[in-house]
Amino acid sequence: MSSLAGKNRKSGEVSGPLTADITDLPGVGPGRRKLLTVLGIRTVADLLLYPPRRYIDRKAIVSTSDLAGGEIQTIVGEVRSVEVRRTGRKTLAVARVRDESGAVKCVWFNQPYLKNSLKRGESYLFSGQVRVDKFGTALVHPEYELEGGRLLHTGRVVPVYRLAPGLGQRFMRRLADAALESHLPGEVDPIPEELLGVLGLMPLSDALSALHFPEDLEQAERARRRLAFDEMLLFQTMFAKARMAARDGQGRSSRARRGGSHGHEELVSTLPFDLTPSQDGVLREVLADLEATGPMRRLIQGDVGCGKTVVAGLAAARVCGSGDQVALMCPTELLAEQHYRSMAGALDAFGHSVGLLTGGMTAAERSRVLAGLASGRIDMVVGTHALFSERVEFRRLGLVVVDEEQRFGVLQRGRLVAKAPEADFLALSATPIPRTLALTAYGDLDISVIDELPPGRGRHVTKLVLPEDRESALAAFTSRIGAGEQAFYICPVLDDGSLGLTGVKTAKREIEARLGSRGSVGLITGRTPSEERQETVRAFEAGKVRCIVATSVLEVGIDVPGATLLVVQEADRFGLSQLHQMRGRVQRSSRDSYSYFLVPETAGERAMRRLAVLEDNYDGFDIAEQDLMLRGPGDIVGRRQHGLPGLRFTMLPEDMDLLHAAREAAFRAARAGGAAWDSWLEVIGGAAGGDRAIV
Repeated sequence: MSSLAGKNRKSGEVSGPLTADITDLPGVGPGRRKLLTVLGIRTVADLLLYPPRRYIDRKAIVSTSDLAGGEIQTIVGEVRSVEVRRTGRKTLAVARVRDESGAVKCVWFNQPYLKNSLKRGESYLFSGQVRVDKFGTALVHPEYELEGGRLLHTGRVVPVYRLAPGLGQRFMRRLADAALESHLPGEVDPIPEELLGVLGLMPLSDALSALHFPEDLEQAERARRRLAFDEMLLFQTMFAKARMAARDGQGRSSRARRGGSHGHEELVSTLPFDLTPSQDGVLREVLADLEATGPMRRLIQGDVGCGKTVVAGLAAARVCGSGDQVALMCPTELLAEQHYRSMAGALDAFGHSVGLLTGGMTAAERSRVLAGLASGRIDMVVGTHALFSERVEFRRLGLVVVDEEQRFGVLQRGRLVAKAPEADFLALSATPIPRTLALTAYGDLDISVIDELPPGRGRHVTKLVLPEDRESALAAFTSRIGAGEQAFYICPVLDDGSLGLTGVKTAKREIEARLGSRGSVGLITGRTPSEERQETVRAFEAGKVRCIVATSVLEVGIDVPGATLLVVQEADRFGLSQLHQMRGRVQRSSRDSYSYFLVPETAGERAMRRLAVLEDNYDGFDIAEQDLMLRGPGDIVGRRQHGLPGLRFTMLPEDMDLLHAAREAAFRAARAGGAAWDSWLEVIGGAAGGDRAIV
């Protein structure tokens, strides 16, 4: 589908498409194209949708007599002289400029060409920082432009771009101006005029112009909001099309097979405990999806320990009972091994077999599991990224479950689902995501929430430990271990010296010295071999290991009810949701549990305010909302790991009104579409640099 054409702002002539290569613009040859590619700019659209990182207001023009030291100010004056002289190894270009109120010097280092660029007797605008010293008043390294010419660098609100080595601000501004002159989209706006009016958004061509050269900062903000809407529209249209494709039941004439498998009552009767009302409600939603004509696309959210895995296990039993296979994908081998043990025990009650597939397995073990999946002898497989391998073939894959979904990208889960496009898909996330971001990152999924924990959990206490209290906190920590409790000790880095922090091995030696003969200490990192890791976990479960020192790999993956103590070193290095996940490791039993978050002297006031949110707050969704407000959406969702185009213009939660409007418009127009609509989404998606293949 062709992209939107451009229209020249002066002549009105239609020019090349926005997808034209950046070398279509004057002054861009192979060398500069290579430099621009570093910034992600390969096409004209990439450039027009490349937002300035900030703006400088250089509109106000003052007389030379009103220049104030330390300020960035703009004057208009006639060049009386230009001289270049050497000062050591540097050259100094000095222009003497006069207006009606007086004279001032403009000074540049290492720019001798200015002697020929600035013409005596001509009037220029100069904008720069004012320096006042014993030698008089001067503008240091000012931007300059000929008065009466096209102003791009002075006398207006000026864009400032993120640059790559070899590129300058003046070049980028001239290039953006050239693109707007020759390729600005014409009168046809892909967004209906009435919708723009309701939302108070400016037309696309005006927004692109104002993004780079706004009349004022308010207009720049209006441009950002318009392009944020288009950006969110891209997401939501992809999601809408994916949802409609799923609900159309592509190739799902055999879906009725789900009805003959294990029913709700049979499933829950096998459990040694009662489901919470919230768990039961979500289970019923999942079972209804499994009986529907279209494949399930659902995300289950809930705090650590709320019982998401139990619901997923019952859904797996239902699917296996109908003759289909299930794949459960985990982000770490540690978590895969844990789920394998629990699923093998749970599905054995129904007579279904479960296999494990990870990168750390021997070739013989791997071959056995692969053969079992291909033949159908293995009903369910639990694995890591190894499940993506082309060698993994299923006899009849009916359900894909992804645990800790936020750790995978859209493309990653898509590769697994692609093995059986008609399969049901169920995602689990123990990192509560505000609805704001759920609509953005998971708009293609139905969302269920388990919002209560099983009864009988003990009290949990979270303490922020300042440097002066560190010794007493660690004394209490080791005292409790000596009294029979078990603990986790988390370090932000693997090795000493990384970021100037203490690594896990040093921390392990410190804990061992404190404990003495009162208990052994284990070590788990991402580098720990599989057999050694499993041996440590089994020893911990048996109570032989009293404390595990680890990196953040332990954020997920170990479920030992006897663990009641947690220490996180340099807690300011972690996000709130991540810390909340970690303390969920020690809230698994009826015993009271404690989390000690050690805060270094280097932690600033902002970090302390952020961490204080955790002291008396155990609501993961509320914590996630506050984390969103404090750190922004990129850090919460991890936009790159999701494989989605980057959110260049969107600001959440400030743009929630636009998000809801984009979602409504996308679902309304997904089927109808239209050339202009689809073409613009293609352009803005390409400029965002992401793969738009949504499950």
